[in-house]
Amino acid sequence: MNRAALLALLALLGCSARDSQRAEDGREQLVGLRADDLRLCAGVPNLTATSAGGDFWTYDRSPPASGVSAPVPVIGGSLSVSAGSTCRVTFQLVDQRVTRVGYAAASDLPLSQNAACAPVVQGCLRLVQEGAVRRE
Repeated sequence: MNRAALLALLALLGCSARDSQRAEDGREQLVGLRADDLRLCAGVPNLTATSAGGDFWTYDRSPPASGVSAPVPVIGGSLSVSAGSTCRVTFQLVDQRVTRVGYAAASDLPLSQNAACAPVVQGCLRLVQEGAVRRE
């Protein structure tokens, strides 16, 4: 692998790891967010369902692949690494407040399982961190 491809791959892995951490932060920091605030910062969900456990709002995201696709040499051949990924974020709401956040994500990059979920939660995280919305 040439030097430019290696540097691009390392940068891509760093960004993916950061986005994965941002998604994980959402699991904790968005609990208590009001339903209206969630709709404001994450948008209208793709799917909704109601059960005895509460309301469930699901957001599906398939961001366009970005970054670099490069073969990485391994013993016996090579492994192609790219940034393509998909994510499904489900928020459980009880009494119009987020009680849990769940992710179902697929990623082509190691150590970045939930990176594709970051765009769904990052606007909400920003509002919470700035104190623009309250969690209870």
